[in-house]
Amino acid sequence: MALGYKSRRGGAFRSVFGFCAVHWRRQPGRVVFMLFAVLLSTLADVLTPLFSGRLVDAVVSGRADDSLAWDSAMPVSLGCWPLRRSGLCTSNVDGHHRLYVRPCRTLPLMLSLAFNAFPAIGIPIASMVRRGKVTRGMWALDLLNDTVFVALFPSLVMLIGSTVLMTWHWPMMGLLVGVGSVCFVLFTAIMPVRYVAPMASMANSWDTKLGGSLADAVTCNAVVKAFGGESREETRLSWVLQKWQDRTRRTWTRGTLNGSLQAALLMVLRGGVLGLTLWLWSAGKASPGDITFVLTAFFILQGYLREIGMHIRNLQRSVNDMEELVFLHGQPLAVVDVAGAKPVVIERGKIEF
Repeated sequence: MALGYKSRRGGAFRSVFGFCAVHWRRQPGRVVFMLFAVLLSTLADVLTPLFSGRLVDAVVSGRADDSLAWDSAMPVSLGCWPLRRSGLCTSNVDGHHRLYVRPCRTLPLMLSLAFNAFPAIGIPIASMVRRGKVTRGMWALDLLNDTVFVALFPSLVMLIGSTVLMTWHWPMMGLLVGVGSVCFVLFTAIMPVRYVAPMASMANSWDTKLGGSLADAVTCNAVVKAFGGESREETRLSWVLQKWQDRTRRTWTRGTLNGSLQAALLMVLRGGVLGLTLWLWSAGKASPGDITFVLTAFFILQGYLREIGMHIRNLQRSVNDMEELVFLHGQPLAVVDVAGAKPVVIERGKIEF
């Protein structure tokens, strides 16, 4: 499988995000509120290392009455902490920010779409639900909303804010952190799309085929036994199962390799920042507070960067799960009403044999 292999539905990311943008435009107030709350919460993470470094310098000075200590501690307690809690609409569940104000309108909207649009293009809704295309796409949209609004957006804010602050302190440190972070983000963005996503799309396709084959095997069991076709049916199922197992294993292998490479890149970036910090300290260009600021800011940024890979993998998985649903949503109607058609009104009816 080539690195640049394209799935059978090229432009999946573009079509899925175009589909989601339509739903986002229907609730602009909610979208703006979520982005604003997450922005305030993330700014606290950006500013806390700065005041922490100043506080360490004040403590190291040994003067308990030094106004610098109080001037540094007050912004942390009275400014950054309220900012951090300003996202009262967010909570921490398994280490990920989740909104209390959920875009819950999208879930029933997906089911409404399924039951109204799919029959109009000639697709049996029972078959669609059985094969998981509707429910899988519905929950994938929920995951995509969380990933974009409360995962990738604050990571972008944290990356830009930390780079600007470090550049303001030491241009060399800001350059190292900025270039290293951008390279890491580009790697984590390109690898899932070009290396993992094509195989994941194929694995999802075979997962759908496996579900359909199992459903056919169960419903047609009596017919198979009546004609003595057990061995032929087992051969067919074994072939489908083997193809599904092979595609799924290759998807998991690529995902694991992608995660390992991301961890290695992050370790290299961490070593570079620590080495440059020690060099600045040994050259007398950094105070204890400066070192505290750099290390605290980088470790917070590192947490965001470490999760970016997971967020992009979640984004890629959401797009793969929604791909078929969005494709079907864009199909032309197979049953079109005649222009000017009126509803049928049946007053009486009977059954004749």
